[in-house]
Amino acid sequence: MQDNRREFLSDCARYIKGDISQIRLRGNKDDCILFATALKESRNLFEKLNEDNTSVSNVMNALTKKREATRKLSRHVGFAWPF
Repeated sequence: MQDNRREFLSDCARYIKGDISQIRLRGNKDDCILFATALKESRNLFEKLNEDNTSVSNVMNALTKKREATRKLSRHVGFAWPF
């Protein structure tokens, strides 16, 4: 079980960094949507942080969206998002 979690988190990190273009999620539809949203918002924040001409307000907006997504994930699934 620990190996599956480690592999999943590794894939999430690779997705967020843009090393891979997709992750397949299986399970309860609502849970998968929450994970997908957390992944999408985490990747968006990563991209904003790495843009050359991004503004602080754009970064803060992306950070707020990521935090909202990860709070929902934690509240509904009980998974603490490490990213």
